[in-house]
Amino acid sequence: MNRRGALALVFVLASSAARADAPSPPPPVCLPPRAESCAPHGKKDASAARRDPVLRAHALTLVNLHTREAVAVDATSSDAREASDIQQLLRDRTSWETHAIAAVCLATIRTACAALDARRVEFVSGYRSDKLNEMLRKKGHHVARHSQHVLGNAVDFRLPAVPYANLYAFARHAHRGGVGAYPESRFVHVDAGPARRWSGE
Repeated sequence: MNRRGALALVFVLASSAARADAPSPPPPVCLPPRAESCAPHGKKDASAARRDPVLRAHALTLVNLHTREAVAVDATSSDAREASDIQQLLRDRTSWETHAIAAVCLATIRTACAALDARRVEFVSGYRSDKLNEMLRKKGHHVARHSQHVLGNAVDFRLPAVPYANLYAFARHAHRGGVGAYPESRFVHVDAGPARRWSGE
C-alpha cells in the first residue's frame, strides 16, 4: 500500500470512531396512524369515517331533603331497579309507606337536568299519605285537599346548581301536566294531572 492509500485508510477509521462516540439522535415522535392509512391500497376506511364518538351516560344524584338519603341514577334512561329505589327515596316521611312515582314527572326532571346542565336533584316532597297531606294542610302549608302527591303523581324539587327562575321557565314550557311555582321556597312542583300553571306563594 502506498503512502496516499495508507493516509486514506487512517482518515476513514478515524471518522468511523468519531461517529461511534457521538451521541445518538433522539427517536422520532410517532403519532398513531390515521384510520385511512391502515386501509389496503391507500383507500379510506368509510366505516371509520362514519363512526360516532362513544357517549358515556352521566349519573344524577337524587336527594331527599327530609331524610338526607340519596340515590344515583342514570341521567339518560330508567329501569325497574331505579323505579324501586326512587319509590323508597320519595316514600311518605311519617309512615314510610312507598308508592310508584309518575313516570312523566321523572322524565321532566331528567330532561331539565340535561337541558340545564345539572347533576343533583333535591326533592322537597314526593309521595304523601292522606294523613301527612291533611297534617300539612291544617298547618297552613300550600297543600291541596286532594293533592296529586297522595296519588304518587307529583314531586316538588329544585336543582341547586340552576337558578330558580330558569328551572321554573323550563318546567312551564316542557312539562305536560301541572306546574306550580314556589319562588320563596325555591322549588318547582310538577305533576301528572291536567295541564295548568299556578303560584303557591
